[in-house]
Amino acid sequence: MQNIFKSTYRNFVRKPATNLINLLGLSISLTLVIVLSVYCYSELNTDAHQKNGNRVYLYGLEDHVYTPGILKEHIDMKVPWVESTVRISGTWEAPVFQSENKEPITSDLIFADEDFFRLFTYNFIEGNAETALKEPMSVVITKSLSHKLFGNEVALGKTIKLNNNKSITVSAVLEEPNNNSCLTFSAVTNTATRKIVQENEGEYTQWGWCDFQTFLLLKKGVDSGETEKAILSLFPEENRKEYMSTKLTPLKKIYFSKFSLFGSTYLLTGDLKKIQILILIALLVLMIALVNFVNISSSQWMDKIKQTGVLKVIGASRLIILKNVLFEAFILFLISLFIAIIIVRTLFPFISNYTGIHFNPQLIYMPSFLLMAVACTFILSLIFSLIPALRISSSKAVDNLKKAVDQRPSNSVLRGVLVTTQFIIAIVLIAFTILVQKQVNFGCSNLGFNQNNIISIKLTEQLNQKKGVFKNLLEEISTVKKISFSQFYPGNTNQSRETQLTLNGENKKISFDLLSADAEFFEMLGLQLVSGQLYSGNLSSDKKKIVVNEAFLRENKISNPLGGTVTMGSSYEIVGVIKDFHYKPVNQPIISLAIRNDSYASYCLLNIQTSDFKSLSVTLDNIKKITADLSPSFPVEISFMDQAVEKMYQSELQFRRTFSLFAGCAIVICCLGILAMSLFACQRRIKEIGVRKVNGARVSEVMILLDRDFVKWVAIAFVIATPIAYFAMNKWLENFAYKTSLSWWIFALAGLLALGIALLTVSWQSWKAATRNPVEALRYE
Repeated sequence: MQNIFKSTYRNFVRKPATNLINLLGLSISLTLVIVLSVYCYSELNTDAHQKNGNRVYLYGLEDHVYTPGILKEHIDMKVPWVESTVRISGTWEAPVFQSENKEPITSDLIFADEDFFRLFTYNFIEGNAETALKEPMSVVITKSLSHKLFGNEVALGKTIKLNNNKSITVSAVLEEPNNNSCLTFSAVTNTATRKIVQENEGEYTQWGWCDFQTFLLLKKGVDSGETEKAILSLFPEENRKEYMSTKLTPLKKIYFSKFSLFGSTYLLTGDLKKIQILILIALLVLMIALVNFVNISSSQWMDKIKQTGVLKVIGASRLIILKNVLFEAFILFLISLFIAIIIVRTLFPFISNYTGIHFNPQLIYMPSFLLMAVACTFILSLIFSLIPALRISSSKAVDNLKKAVDQRPSNSVLRGVLVTTQFIIAIVLIAFTILVQKQVNFGCSNLGFNQNNIISIKLTEQLNQKKGVFKNLLEEISTVKKISFSQFYPGNTNQSRETQLTLNGENKKISFDLLSADAEFFEMLGLQLVSGQLYSGNLSSDKKKIVVNEAFLRENKISNPLGGTVTMGSSYEIVGVIKDFHYKPVNQPIISLAIRNDSYASYCLLNIQTSDFKSLSVTLDNIKKITADLSPSFPVEISFMDQAVEKMYQSELQFRRTFSLFAGCAIVICCLGILAMSLFACQRRIKEIGVRKVNGARVSEVMILLDRDFVKWVAIAFVIATPIAYFAMNKWLENFAYKTSLSWWIFALAGLLALGIALLTVSWQSWKAATRNPVEALRYE
């Protein structure tokens, strides 16, 4: 064993350049594999820490999970095998908590029934699960929120103000909830508190009022299918048809479900397809590094064939030589793994911030993870070092001493196949990176509305009550050119309505999203009128009129809706049709939308014209001063519309950055492999180059001789990679309702970039070889 260690060390020192290339390529690829392995493990094990996770289910429709509040009492009375039922709901506006002598703090508050902590597992610092939600107007807060409200003081039993008008008592304090969960919140209070705060009894008595997510804890051994049928039978006959597609979703599958959450901030979902794509990329990057390893290891051992021949002559068996090769490979892989772990630990903050990939970095130090990593490293080193090991150990000692092992045509063919495989992967990744960039740009720029120079102010209750005064004060700011009040904010979900349209004496059932906006809204966002007219600006005359989008006509199969009336409590006349615009992300289709002129608004939109950063800063300061004066008890959120659009596409932007980073690493590893192969090619042909130069060959001719194999490999790789990339890119674009075109130049650019990268990498080494003095090469001939 000691001799093997010595041999491994000497071999590494003897060829430092190629060994470092091998080490660097493996380290980079293993870094990416570790990052994605831990991230995917974390994502795929969402809510695995919940003790009752295998018995907790979410009840809802296939497309959304909002259910009536009245459903709980019927389940509790009539479905005895349901151990506990818990309704969870949020608020449309972020609630504000305020303790004595402290600034108001916006919180992520959810409402839940008393048994919430029976279904879900959390660690208590103060208070206990049994009494935490027993009383109305009591609240459980997280450790971080407790620190903001009370500092280091004990929070249990203290009273805080909710939205500046209700007193609520802290009944417990939790350790920070596990990030690896589909539920996220900073405070939870009893559903009875919602009744007191919102004073809306209809939410709890009407079957058509759906504002809650209903979670069930089933008794052990209960069949979820039978439970679905039992719950469906509880709905009144007139509502049952709407809920025919309801199902129970296990807690551990909620995160990757396809539910529409209507802007819910407390119930999170992930994207399984993106995780699958990232896993595939990591495997491809690892494959490039492994191909490098096989090529470099084979070439290195071909340089040591005389040494191997001597070992065989003095009695070394095939097994000993095989063991030497495999052990050397394992040591290289193990060092690469160690370096990769250090890189992950050191660069984790950068990787997390840049890609949006979040996980607990301590997971990589878990004994089970380290054991699995070492085992996988051993298996990979064993599999991918067998090719050079078998070739060397099976060769004859005579061939070794004559250096005739590498002269067989099959060896160069194998090397060409491996390098071509690298280029295929590189071209596919480059093409995919270009497409992802093109799709994200398409999504952010083709929205159908103006997003530039617009500031959005989220209206608090106090600002809504003083809307007239607020508008007058804003008009006094010289840089504010237009003001509009509406419910519009990119990415927010609007109210969905099913009602009746009366047109030309006929009644028709229709469905649409409903948005409230004033007359200035259309001009500010640059929405284009297709037919009819927009609002006049007179609220009294506009109040019973609505404007619809083109999707309203398509979905409801109407050619001309003008003059029709829509029933929503009162009758609203359709007066205009506007062009479609994306108020939801482009991976969702534009659906039927109606806009009415309503006094209620959630946002104030300002169109500003500023000449420089200084005037913009002054404008923002003036706006903040006005909002602080009119709404002293509630923090006001101010944002730019283009930033809101970017946030709407945050997932796609993060995916683009992640994909670009991984593709870049793959290209770097590919370049390292090409560099090593060109180095070996030049060394093998050094005497041939010397002879050619003595016979008058020019530098350019020698470079062409050395580079042409790589150009040939890139050309073959391009032909194979193009259909693969086309198929994969088409499949990815299927996730988007509105997508960019799959242009021919994407593939051409990917091929040219791969060729350019290859030539830049190879030409440097071939130029060195071509300009070398031929006397040095032929000195001993």
